[in-house]
Amino acid sequence: MLFSPRVRLILSLVAAFFVVFVVLRGAFFWFFLSGLELPSQELWHAFGIGVRFDLRLALLIVLPVAILSLLPGLLGLRRGQLARKLAVAWLALASAVACFVYIADFAHYSYLEERLNSSVLRFLTNRGDSLQMVWESYPVVWLTLLLLVTLAVGAWLGRKPIAAFARRPAPGRGWLGGTIAVALGIYLYALGIMGQTGTVPLRWSDAYFSNNLQVASLGLNPAIFFYDTYTTGTREHDDELLALRYQRVAEYLGVTNPDPETMTFARSVPGQAPQRPPNVVLIHLESMGANRMGLFGNPMEATPNLDRLGNEGLFFPNFMVPSSGTARTVFGLVTGIPDITWGGSTASRDPQIVNQYTLVNAFKDYERLYFIGGSAGWANIRGVLKNNIQDLELWEAGDYDAPNIDVWGISDRDLFKAAHQRLDQLDPDKPFIAFIQTAGNHRPFTIPDDDSDFEVINPPEDKVRQHGFLGNDQYNAVRLLDYNIGYYLNDLVANSHYADNTIFILYGDHNDRSEPSQHMGYSESLLLDKHHVPLIIYGPNVIGGHRVIERPASLVDIMPMALGLAGLPYENRTMGRDLLHIDGPSYAITFGGDRSHRPLIGLVGEDYHLSMYYDGDNARLYDLEDPRLEADVRADHPEVFQDRKELLEGLYQAGRYMLHHNRP
Repeated sequence: MLFSPRVRLILSLVAAFFVVFVVLRGAFFWFFLSGLELPSQELWHAFGIGVRFDLRLALLIVLPVAILSLLPGLLGLRRGQLARKLAVAWLALASAVACFVYIADFAHYSYLEERLNSSVLRFLTNRGDSLQMVWESYPVVWLTLLLLVTLAVGAWLGRKPIAAFARRPAPGRGWLGGTIAVALGIYLYALGIMGQTGTVPLRWSDAYFSNNLQVASLGLNPAIFFYDTYTTGTREHDDELLALRYQRVAEYLGVTNPDPETMTFARSVPGQAPQRPPNVVLIHLESMGANRMGLFGNPMEATPNLDRLGNEGLFFPNFMVPSSGTARTVFGLVTGIPDITWGGSTASRDPQIVNQYTLVNAFKDYERLYFIGGSAGWANIRGVLKNNIQDLELWEAGDYDAPNIDVWGISDRDLFKAAHQRLDQLDPDKPFIAFIQTAGNHRPFTIPDDDSDFEVINPPEDKVRQHGFLGNDQYNAVRLLDYNIGYYLNDLVANSHYADNTIFILYGDHNDRSEPSQHMGYSESLLLDKHHVPLIIYGPNVIGGHRVIERPASLVDIMPMALGLAGLPYENRTMGRDLLHIDGPSYAITFGGDRSHRPLIGLVGEDYHLSMYYDGDNARLYDLEDPRLEADVRADHPEVFQDRKELLEGLYQAGRYMLHHNRP
């Protein structure tokens, strides 16, 4: 026979569940999407993604049976009567649960136009009303009968192939042949669960390749989507505390028409109607902490190009990212909301908050491009980018004519080459906004063998460690990133059509782990070194001369400042502000510590830093002129302490609120 009894058993069960799930996907399309004018090519692509999710679910359901088929003696299906009964019971239960999930999914979509996700659990807080609504809205009796029938059918369909497997003798392949067959089967099974080749499994964000949420809904599987949203869900905001602090936050953000009833944070910015709108290129400096750079006093001369840009453009020495982590920075930059999710995950991984308002779309009539050397499926940032940025041209692994050099994809040098080549091809009369996300300054700190003349140097290890670097590998990775920045701006951009009308915004996404240094002042003393990164805005033909902006700035301020420099009108519904065109104090919120259980939040001002746990416990005020952790000065400045605490509470709760209430 072509297949062994075990393979026939597994294939028959997987095929049965898989066919049912694909049919239900077709039914979903027929009931909810067939009458809509949606692009057929995108629908087919979404359907194909959904089919792979269906296969994953079928394989996961059958997995316990597959494991039992491999066990020897009375523990396995071939000789164990109890094992066979457990397998049949499992298949019956799985069939009924799957049926329930799909019923709930269809009902949920018809009611809210959203696939089933863990937000449905909120109805459990009002069980009486919710159950009454279900009873009055749906044929509960008939649906209960359907579940019972499914339970029986699942048991009946499972019993027959399991009994057939038990009757047939094991194939006589021998030890070597059997081991090879099992290993090959496990590999193919795992590949089916992964959903695609490579190191990144198929994820919910792959369904969000389109800006159209109806198209995305066709690519989701309700059971897997519910699990993903449940395991990555974020804690909600505090309604009462947000209401209490709303007015303070609205005043700080400059909300046009504050309204505590609607919790609006919108404000309109008129713009200046530029005759020639400038291009904007945002360069993501992977793991580039402030303490690595000469601009901040590091004497190791690792960043001569960035230091020069900072000394010629706009330099923000007190710039902070809210959270340490690349995915958190990408989310915060695009949405203008600090990634203050906790529980061990990131906002980019939470399907419930993937759909967000973004100021990137305020660059009207601009081409929009994003370049990343590796896979955008990493941390599900593809969902954040493609689902929110309109008409985005996304370049990622597989789109470049360049080899991958490590887990992060192509080298930064090749990334800059590809980005420049594409940008130089664009219509010179149409502006663009482009994001270039570097990755080389990250473990494993690969130094590629390419066509550059970059040279590795190895100072004494104790010297590089004395000035913040973990060792020469990290030191040279920083040097290489800086070298590639110089290569891009000096060798490539200088001769391009966009050289004289482009604003370049260079920002660190977070700081990597560092050795203690002596030149960083308050940020190292107050354990803010993970957040303290460079922000440089360069473009001498657009922004004018050199300035040092000492006021604290945050990642969420970048897009408003970019729009302000471009002179474009926009509605701001984010937590960022255009610090170049407003007066008054500014602050940077920080979020860190133990993000899984009890995160620490902070507010960096021009004079003081307030630090406390997310619930307000252990609040302390530090003077930036005397930033020792033991030097709590709240008793000396009670009014400052109370005002900053109220603002931090408000900003934190506003951020939590916006994560779920700031859709386009």
